[in-house]
This record gives sequence, structure tokens and C-alpha cells, in this order.
Amino acid sequence: MIIGTVGCYTDDDIEMFKVKPGEQDGKNGKGGSGDVVVDNGGKNTGDADLNTMNNNNNNNTGVGEWSDNKTLSPYDDFGTPISGLTFEPVYFLFDQSVIATSEYSKLDRIYSYLSSNPGTGVVIEGHCDAKGSDEYNRALGERRALSAKDYLLGKGIADHRIRTVSYGEEKPAASNDDDNSRARNRRDEFIGVTLKK
Repeated sequence: MIIGTVGCYTDDDIEMFKVKPGEQDGKNGKGGSGDVVVDNGGKNTGDADLNTMNNNNNNNTGVGEWSDNKTLSPYDDFGTPISGLTFEPVYFLFDQSVIATSEYSKLDRIYSYLSSNPGTGVVIEGHCDAKGSDEYNRALGERRALSAKDYLLGKGIADHRIRTVSYGEEKPAASNDDDNSRARNRRDEFIGVTLKK
């Protein structure tokens, strides 16, 4: 899921939304319907109708349907993922967004690919382990993604060829049950794309 200003969304037409009590019209998080505004980093904004009438567990989730039919994803108006192209994740120490020098070679390979393929770009996804609040981890994931972006910008890749998104702890690569698994979740992932014209 991509974290928006108020809710979580993907590029599906119908999606589960998480909202905080008081951030929806209706019954203050205890069932009802209303609008949720989501924001894709300022690139794409849309309204979603939210209905939590069948929500029996009061966890403030409901099924929403986009009213504007926009595709909301980190690739929207940016590029098409390149099938078969993979880059190694860059890993981070606990609660850190500074990239270790031992990880630079991974970013250098991404730089080399982008330099050799001018019609391409990269989506940088920032991820975290499950320690800390959702809000904190979203912010930490964004700082991690921006660290990798800054590295590539410093090497000369143009800003318009890089998009960042934070998933916080929403998309773990491993369980969060032990230190080794949590270490695998503290990462940036990179998706190469063919840029849209």
C-alpha cells in the first residue's frame, strides 16, 4: 500500500482504506460513509468514497471506490516497470537513513544502468521493520528513499528520472520476529521503469 495524506491506497479501483477516527464523514470511525482524500506525493490527488458500515471490529477500515478513476501508484504518470530488470536492495542499520559505504556499489550499478539507458528511470521504495509507530516508519522509509535519491542525483542522474515512495512497515521482506529478519526489512528497493514521454 502507498501511504497517502489520510489513507492507504493502491492502483486498484477498489481498495481497503485505513482512516483515523474523526477523519471521515459518518460516525467518527464507528461505521458510516464519507470521503477520504489521498495524495501521491503531490503528483496525483483523488477522492475515494469510504463505507465502513460493515466494519465489525472498529479498526477504521472500509472498502473505498475511486470517484475519479485515476490510477494511483508510484508509477502513475512516471513510467512502466521493466520486466526482468532487478536491482539489489540497499540495507540500513536500525533507525538509520544514512547509507553505509558498503552499500554504495549497489547504487553505483543502478547509476550505471540509468546512465547507459537514457529513456529509463527508477522508483525507490523505502521500507522499515515493524519497530516504531506506523507514522514514524512512513517518515523513516521516506528518508531512506531520499538518501538513495540524493546519492543518484549526486552522481548526475536527473531528478525527473527518480521517484520515491515510502511503504514504512507495510511490505516486509521477512517476518519481524527476530533481529535478522528485521534487518532484512530495513531497506530500499529499486524498480527500473521505462519513462513515459
